[in-house]
Amino acid sequence: MDPEIAAAFADTRRHFDVVGEQMRGDVRLLAEAFSTRIDRLEDNLREELLRSQRELSAMITFSYAELQRRLEGLEQHHGELEARVRRLEATR
Repeated sequence: MDPEIAAAFADTRRHFDVVGEQMRGDVRLLAEAFSTRIDRLEDNLREELLRSQRELSAMITFSYAELQRRLEGLEQHHGELEARVRRLEATR
């Protein structure tokens, strides 16, 4: 190979090696930035899910207590109605 061409080839090769290494560094920086961002988003999502879970649990507890209160009221009312029916049937 012509020495001039070989020298140009070697120079071009070194240039591309330098450019390639710079690009690898840039890609690493981007990957780290995205990784950090994803970690932050994951943490935020986890916190939001835990908050939602706590709120839902509180709502279920409240709803259960409300249903329990209503059921007890209906049972009491039912008992009173049964007592009235027995008294009415006894007067016949």
